[in-house]
Amino acid sequence: MRPNEWTQKELDILRREFPSRTTEEVAAMLGRSYQATAVKASKLGLRKRHYGTVWTKEMLMLLNNFFPIMFNRPLARWIGVSMRTLIRKARELGLEKEPGFLEKRRRDICELAGDAIRRSPNKSTRFRKGERANPDGEFKPGNVESPETKAKRIESLKRSWVRRKRRDELKHYGIGINR
Repeated sequence: MRPNEWTQKELDILRREFPSRTTEEVAAMLGRSYQATAVKASKLGLRKRHYGTVWTKEMLMLLNNFFPIMFNRPLARWIGVSMRTLIRKARELGLEKEPGFLEKRRRDICELAGDAIRRSPNKSTRFRKGERANPDGEFKPGNVESPETKAKRIESLKRSWVRRKRRDELKHYGIGINR
């Protein structure tokens, strides 16, 4: 056997690892140069996968060290992958967040949620809960609801609330009323 010939074991490793790892990593595994590894892979018709992420040792080290203690979004940005890819790889490796992760970071989570709500352009309403466009009545500006009409409206609302409450109580016991 000539010194530069490839053994069957090396060829098996090349076929198995080349599509999913960087050429530098495969060359290091085989103890061969980058050029020799690339040429042999080309002669064998091996190609890199065009889908998925090729995880380097550094990326895996960051994932293993920081996944248990860090939020996923900044970690994914730091590693340079999507959140979905990060989570999929973490599950594949059996990684989990440290015990009590969410409890320890409750304040951060609340701040992030508040920021997301404030930034959201698709708010369902322009008013906050309990806020009304016209506190004196649901009329156009300049029109004022008479005290009699206001009393009738409030009484009607109370009756409908009472009916709804009774209907919900009866539903709880499995009795249906169509009103």
